[in-house]
Amino acid sequence: MTDDKVTVLAILERFRAANKDFAAIDAHGLGRLAEVAMDVSFQPNTAIIRQGQTAKTFYVIVRGTVRVMTDAKPEPTEVARLGPGSFFGEMGVLNDEPRTASVVAVDEVRCLAFDKAGLLSVLEDYPKILHALGTVGVVRAGHLADAQAADFDIDGE
Repeated sequence: MTDDKVTVLAILERFRAANKDFAAIDAHGLGRLAEVAMDVSFQPNTAIIRQGQTAKTFYVIVRGTVRVMTDAKPEPTEVARLGPGSFFGEMGVLNDEPRTASVVAVDEVRCLAFDKAGLLSVLEDYPKILHALGTVGVVRAGHLADAQAADFDIDGE
C-alpha cells in the first residue's frame, strides 16, 4: 500500500470510529475503500455538487465546512452545514437519482471522494452500512422537503 493509501486508511479508521453508520465495516473493507478513495480539495465558495446533476460521487469531509443548499425560490436556501467526519452525496448514489441539493465549500475543504461503482462494489458486502446510508438519505430528504415547502409561494411571486 502506498503512503497516500496508508494516510487515507488512517482517515477512514478515524471516520469509522466517529460514525456509527460505518461501525460494521471491518479492516478489510476499510482497506478496499482506501483503494478506491480519491483525495480531493475545494476552495471556498466552490460548488462541490449541484442540485439536479447526475449523482456519481459520495464524499466524506476530512477538513473544512460545507453548506447544503436547495434551489428554492426566490433565493437558494441553506438547509444544513456539515463539517469533518460528515458525509454527503449518499442519496443520489444509492438511489440513482439526480442530486436533490447543492453542496458548496464554506472554506477550504478536503474530502475523500468515492465514485459510485467503487463505493458500491465495497459496500455490497456490508448491507448494514447500505441500510444505514439509506436511512440517513430518507431523513435528509425529509429535511429538504420541509425546507422547500417553507419556501413555497402559492401565488407564484
